[in-house]
Amino acid sequence: MTVATEEENGLDFIRHLKQSGIVASIGHSNATYEEVDSAIEAGESHVTHLFNGMTGLHHREPGVVCAALVQEELKVEIIVDGIHVRPEIVNHTYKSKTSDAIILITDSMRAKCLKAGMYDLGGQKVRVSSDRATLQDGTLAGSILKMGRALQNFQTFTGCGLEDLIKMTSINPALSLNIFDRKGSVKEGKDADFVLLTTT
Repeated sequence: MTVATEEENGLDFIRHLKQSGIVASIGHSNATYEEVDSAIEAGESHVTHLFNGMTGLHHREPGVVCAALVQEELKVEIIVDGIHVRPEIVNHTYKSKTSDAIILITDSMRAKCLKAGMYDLGGQKVRVSSDRATLQDGTLAGSILKMGRALQNFQTFTGCGLEDLIKMTSINPALSLNIFDRKGSVKEGKDADFVLLTTT
């Protein structure tokens, strides 16, 4: 569950999530670096779509982004469509966090795989073009990214190998959700969920 930890009773809520076995993830947050530290102590372990919807990196006010990059306790999600996060920043994140702490996501809305046009997102009108989904004022409204494209983009932006890509799209999500005993890798006794990808 995504939590803006600086909100009233935020830390108590994070503790409740932790005790309930629910992953507490910081996002859509204006928290300071110090507030993120407190959230980690309360049980927060995850960051929702890094760089988007959070306090950025400033040399005197490090904010959520800095905490996400330097705190080993935090796993980070990243939308790798080349729009939400620039390729250079994706590469920087890969070098900072390594594939051990990154989870590739799409953050796609339901118009993914549909033709360009107007769609609905939680009661808001969203314009979908060939590569993005935006509100009428131009604000990004999720994405229309497919996971296969996210893998290709990440490899292009970072030069990483297939082993790292598998870790960031399969192993890490399963570990984060505490379901690696039955998902996330190919092993006897685990769920047989396979995705076939081509190089084109």
